[in-house]
Amino acid sequence: MSAPLGPAPARWEAMAAGSAEGWAQRWSRGVPTWVHTSQGGFDRRRYEVVELAEAPAREYIQANHYLSGWPPAVHRFGLVDLEPAGGDDGQVVDGQLLVGVVVLGVPMSRRALTRVFPSLEPYTEALEMSRVCLSPSVASNGESFTVAGALRLAAGHGVRGVVTYADPVARLRTLPDGRTAGSPRGHLGVIYQALSATYTGRSTARTIVVLPDGQVLPARSIAKFVAGDRGADGFERRIAALGASPRPAGSDRRAWLRTALEQIGARRQRHPGTHRYALPVGRTRAERSRAVFGMPSLPYPKWADARPRI
Repeated sequence: MSAPLGPAPARWEAMAAGSAEGWAQRWSRGVPTWVHTSQGGFDRRRYEVVELAEAPAREYIQANHYLSGWPPAVHRFGLVDLEPAGGDDGQVVDGQLLVGVVVLGVPMSRRALTRVFPSLEPYTEALEMSRVCLSPSVASNGESFTVAGALRLAAGHGVRGVVTYADPVARLRTLPDGRTAGSPRGHLGVIYQALSATYTGRSTARTIVVLPDGQVLPARSIAKFVAGDRGADGFERRIAALGASPRPAGSDRRAWLRTALEQIGARRQRHPGTHRYALPVGRTRAERSRAVFGMPSLPYPKWADARPRI
């Protein structure tokens, strides 16, 4: 079996400087792969961006994206292949092969939207683009077509601004079959730069909790568990499955979690903050002009600037 196609070591230096060198990253079952423009350009006539119900969008993201968790979603869009090659298999929606998903949803904080778009109503006119995931079958340069199509559809729902993030920190985990899944180098946000998104700097630096399996424990999940909100029981079962002692009925949630994380060997890691991009959304110039930026535009980051200093 031939080795998977990917950037040669000599190419990484140019890519680290912010040049994609014709390469685009794809995801299948959480494992990263690469496609190159030399394999054939993206043929937009072959694809269509459609609105999705939550169930198929969730299924696709949880099966393929390196962040397998499902974010709070408001709008979901899919890229469907109208001319799949013979033998292509995968998730089918309304008789068409689903080869990509874009999710717009609600961030952890309302301020994450109002700081960037102070004139827009958060959660309706302003949203976070929390997931973009394309299949390895999609040719290089397919991201721009997919995101642009998703935002056109979102504009019909009154969305006028989108905030999105690129995490420069590698996230790796080991799958049950021994393969390594996740983001081996982190992300710079090259696809957002290709869309001429406005770069507004990094999000706030913070400390993250990394589980033994390499997954990051989201701050949102921790807060919901401590408050006893919906999903708290599933969160508790997940931590117990990693080796923590069961929580005694009625015991303090925060105290139990602190002890449980120590028991399973979770570690705390300082995160330098994710790269934040913003895009105006609208079908016309007038609609896009509703997105007045509340933060200055900064030069696009390069990997040499993004790596945290140890």
